[in-house]
Amino acid sequence: MRVSYDRLWKLMKNNKMTKRDLAQAARFSQYMMGQFTKNEYVSLKEIATLCGIFHCDIGDVVEIIED
Repeated sequence: MRVSYDRLWKLMKNNKMTKRDLAQAARFSQYMMGQFTKNEYVSLKEIATLCGIFHCDIGDVVEIIED
Protein backbone atom coordinates (compact mmCIF):
# COMPACT_ATOMS: atom_id res chain seq x y z
CA MET A 1 0.00 0.00 0.00
CA ARG A 2 1.00 3.57 -0.55
CA VAL A 3 -0.37 7.01 0.21
CA SER A 4 -1.23 9.88 -2.09
CA TYR A 5 -1.66 13.52 -1.10
CA ASP A 6 -3.18 14.59 -4.43
CA ARG A 7 -6.33 15.51 -2.54
CA LEU A 8 -4.29 17.84 -0.33
CA TRP A 9 -2.88 19.62 -3.39
CA LYS A 10 -6.43 20.06 -4.73
CA LEU A 11 -7.56 21.52 -1.40
CA MET A 12 -4.65 23.92 -1.47
CA LYS A 13 -5.40 24.96 -5.05
CA ASN A 14 -9.09 25.51 -4.28
CA ASN A 15 -8.08 27.67 -1.30
CA LYS A 16 -5.43 29.54 -3.33
CA MET A 17 -2.77 28.40 -0.88
CA THR A 18 0.89 27.76 -1.65
CA LYS A 19 3.06 25.14 -0.01
CA ARG A 20 4.77 27.94 1.87
CA ASP A 21 1.41 29.27 3.11
CA LEU A 22 0.45 25.81 4.30
CA ALA A 23 3.80 25.24 6.01
CA GLN A 24 3.37 28.49 7.91
CA ALA A 25 -0.25 27.83 8.85
CA ALA A 26 0.50 24.28 10.06
CA ARG A 27 3.94 25.14 11.45
CA PHE A 28 5.45 22.37 9.32
CA SER A 29 9.13 22.30 8.49
CA GLN A 30 10.34 22.14 4.90
CA TYR A 31 11.30 18.53 5.62
CA MET A 32 7.71 17.73 6.56
CA MET A 33 6.40 19.44 3.43
CA GLY A 34 8.85 17.33 1.44
CA GLN A 35 7.32 14.18 2.89
CA PHE A 36 3.93 15.23 1.51
CA THR A 37 5.47 16.07 -1.86
CA LYS A 38 7.10 12.62 -2.03
CA ASN A 39 3.90 10.84 -0.92
CA GLU A 40 5.61 9.46 2.17
CA TYR A 41 3.88 8.36 5.35
CA VAL A 42 3.39 11.03 8.01
CA SER A 43 1.89 10.79 11.47
CA LEU A 44 -1.79 11.12 12.14
CA LYS A 45 -1.00 14.27 14.12
CA GLU A 46 0.11 16.06 10.95
CA ILE A 47 -2.95 14.83 9.04
CA ALA A 48 -5.19 16.06 11.87
CA THR A 49 -3.48 19.46 11.70
CA LEU A 50 -4.30 19.67 8.00
CA CYS A 51 -7.91 18.66 8.66
CA GLY A 52 -8.15 21.46 11.20
CA ILE A 53 -6.81 24.02 8.75
CA PHE A 54 -9.12 22.99 5.92
CA HIS A 55 -12.08 22.01 8.16
CA CYS A 56 -12.31 18.63 6.47
CA ASP A 57 -12.03 14.89 7.07
CA ILE A 58 -8.94 12.68 6.71
CA GLY A 59 -10.19 11.26 3.42
CA ASP A 60 -10.23 14.77 1.99
CA VAL A 61 -6.46 15.07 2.56
CA VAL A 62 -4.94 11.64 2.00
CA GLU A 63 -5.80 8.58 -0.05
CA ILE A 64 -4.60 5.03 0.63
CA ILE A 65 -3.81 3.21 -2.58
CA GLU A 66 -3.46 -0.57 -2.67
CA ASP A 67 -0.87 -1.84 -5.10
